[in-house]
Amino acid sequence: MRQTVTLLGDYFFYAFSTLSIICILAVITTPARSFIIADLYQQLDKNGKERALASFAEKLARAGVEPASFSPQLLIRKRSRELLVLSDDNIIASYPIGLGRSPVGIKLRGNDQKTPEGQYYICNKLENHRYHLFLQINYPSPDDAKRGSVQQIIKPGEEARIESAWQQMQPPPTDTALGGPLGIHGFGAETNWTTDGSIGLHNIHIEELYWNLATGTPVAIIP
Repeated sequence: MRQTVTLLGDYFFYAFSTLSIICILAVITTPARSFIIADLYQQLDKNGKERALASFAEKLARAGVEPASFSPQLLIRKRSRELLVLSDDNIIASYPIGLGRSPVGIKLRGNDQKTPEGQYYICNKLENHRYHLFLQINYPSPDDAKRGSVQQIIKPGEEARIESAWQQMQPPPTDTALGGPLGIHGFGAETNWTTDGSIGLHNIHIEELYWNLATGTPVAIIP
């Protein structure tokens, strides 16, 4: 009986060792090895930080911009569905984007599914967001608030709160009819799909923006 148990243990050891060798050879020789290794690396590199820093450093080098002199500005062109990262007159990067489901025109209300137009800046960064990573822009701006007040979409007191947040470089109120919070996040750029008018990017692209841009970065959104 004892000899039988020993033999079974030996068989199990040999079988496990053989299976392990086969798995290692499969990873090394399979055409999909790069994807397997990349997936493992992605799990170790939380939210793509290391990859994003390295990739963006290469983009700066190609543009001839030193990291110390990098002065980022974002330009979002709705018509061509692209986001440009600029530093002075240099284009550092260009990314495809998805807009709100009703992309044409200025945003008037929180539920109109439009992407706003105007001058904003990144006012907050959220790492644990339902759409991967989130760079909040300070919509509604004072211009949005003034328009909303004139059209009686919001009350004068709400316009004053939005104006005060802008002056203090704080995220604006999001409890008015103008909506919010809006920003730039992941989960895809194939279509105009966001219901609140936020800007959608592919995850690898929002990772590059998130880990290389600071709050206060200007964001211009044009038709």
